[in-house]
Amino acid sequence: LPVLLERADGSGMNPHLHSASEEETRWIGERIGKRLSGGDILALAGRLGAGKTCLTQGIARGLGLRDEDVISPTYILIREVAGPVRLVHIDLYRINGLDDLENAGFYDAFAEDAVTVIEWGDRFPGLVPEPYLMIRLIRVDDQVREIAFEPHGQRPRDLTERLLKEIPDAVRK
Repeated sequence: LPVLLERADGSGMNPHLHSASEEETRWIGERIGKRLSGGDILALAGRLGAGKTCLTQGIARGLGLRDEDVISPTYILIREVAGPVRLVHIDLYRINGLDDLENAGFYDAFAEDAVTVIEWGDRFPGLVPEPYLMIRLIRVDDQVREIAFEPHGQRPRDLTERLLKEIPDAVRK
């Protein structure tokens, strides 16, 4: 199971999880998804192959959707998946500027009845509306990922605290 880690200084700021497989990454995503509701926004950051889509598949599972309905929207830019809570999955990888965002419908994608997940959410600093939860995925090797949480606003802080308390057998280092 994933291992909970803290900053080296022991302050507990920017806690992160250690995932040893794609299935663990989906499991973490599922735990996140179970805690989300309409209007929540997640921004995902990480290099190619870091696990952003894998985490989003788990989030979809947690929302009551089929994780196989979530594919990388790289060529679609914005993909919606209907379900008990609608998932709006955005990929900013191929976006070159603010005009591209406007043309793709980025500014219209946020809705109170949907959870919005933005891959490459760090490409345009200041663009993601608060409150949101930034999740950074760091590829350690072919299987291992570190998943760091940076809440922006009270609801994302509460969500992060509840999630980290739920991880079973968490080992603090």
